[in-house]
Amino acid sequence: MIAEQAATVLVLVAVMTGKFMAVLKNFQDSLFITFKYIPMKTCMITISLLLCAFFSCRRADEATSYRLVRSDKTLSFPLDDRMKSSLFSYSLYTDKEGKEYFTVKNPDTNDILFYNMATSKPEFKRSFAREGNHGVGRMDGYHIHTFDSIFLISNVQMIVLADTSTVVKDRFHYETTSQGIPLLRFPGLNSMSQPLVILDNKLHILPIPNRRQEINPLCVLIDLADKSVLGLKVQYPEFPGMDDGTYKTFGSEIEVSRCYDGRQFVYSFYYDEDIYIVDIGHTSLRKVKAVSRYIDRVEYPDDFVATPEEICTNPKYGSLLYDKYRDVYYRIAYPKSELEKGVNALELIQFGCKLFSIMILDREWNVVGETKLPEYTYNSRVWFVREDGLYLSASHFMNPEYSDDWLVFHRFDLVKKKE
Repeated sequence: MIAEQAATVLVLVAVMTGKFMAVLKNFQDSLFITFKYIPMKTCMITISLLLCAFFSCRRADEATSYRLVRSDKTLSFPLDDRMKSSLFSYSLYTDKEGKEYFTVKNPDTNDILFYNMATSKPEFKRSFAREGNHGVGRMDGYHIHTFDSIFLISNVQMIVLADTSTVVKDRFHYETTSQGIPLLRFPGLNSMSQPLVILDNKLHILPIPNRRQEINPLCVLIDLADKSVLGLKVQYPEFPGMDDGTYKTFGSEIEVSRCYDGRQFVYSFYYDEDIYIVDIGHTSLRKVKAVSRYIDRVEYPDDFVATPEEICTNPKYGSLLYDKYRDVYYRIAYPKSELEKGVNALELIQFGCKLFSIMILDREWNVVGETKLPEYTYNSRVWFVREDGLYLSASHFMNPEYSDDWLVFHRFDLVKKKE
């Protein structure tokens, strides 16, 4: 009995401390004696537990095996007097000759500015009319498919097809689906966090859910040929407050990011630790835990009475971005924080809050690393991936190096930790 208890203690020590090899080495002699005087069945169970502990330790090591490291590469784009660094709508585009552009929409106008990525200098600007035969209304966002096919996302239920000469070629309305489901608009502000996806000549949009409506498709298709509108099967998830007459909590269901990785769509709701993996046709959904090491649980803002300070400081998640060059996903996480006296919370929201980390997930949705960024330094709302790495905006208004005249990005490299 004593020998059997000794073996059990040895297993527990190995499991709890993760020191399987050290425990095995330090107690080699006693382990041999223990196994000599206990039944074979107990020996086999002990060995099995030890092996499980060993491989669990290996998985734990692998789960923190990557990090993001700032490189010495910086991109700096000059801003004119009308352009703000707290931008919401921006995009990358590579033309058929391989020339790469960084493009950005003025938050207050229908202007899109095209920068040469190689030189960081502005090359040209396109201004789209709000009214008239070629008027597009007020633009929220845009998607550059080609220079001849630019999809302009209106602030109403309409997407306009135009080109770089600013000529309107077509309009697509989506007030109601073919199934009779009323729809709210698709914001499409950020081409990184809510990209307009085009597959099989169909636009895949993400309309805002209606809090007072039972059916809210997560994705809606707009056929570019016949202009039909189809709501797909997968619905927005339920959130606290749906069943007690207060509807959904603070519109938290609206706070969502998605990416398309060529195989499936992946959704990140800001007030949900799970990520939602959905097939291309949106017929099935699978939820996977993707928990930050810096967040115990998300905190929902109180409906109708939440303050900007709560929105800034409550723990939650953020945008999800796919890196096709390294086949990983980056997910923003906002740990619990406190604001210093005098900090403008409303302005801080525009620049991505005070503190955040970037989680790294592999293609099997394992969290393989997480990097916390310094406070008041980077804008978590403005980032993109290129072949050479992940670029994160350093134009945070509380960054000591901040300037209204420049939009600055730092490149981060995905690095495997040394063994």
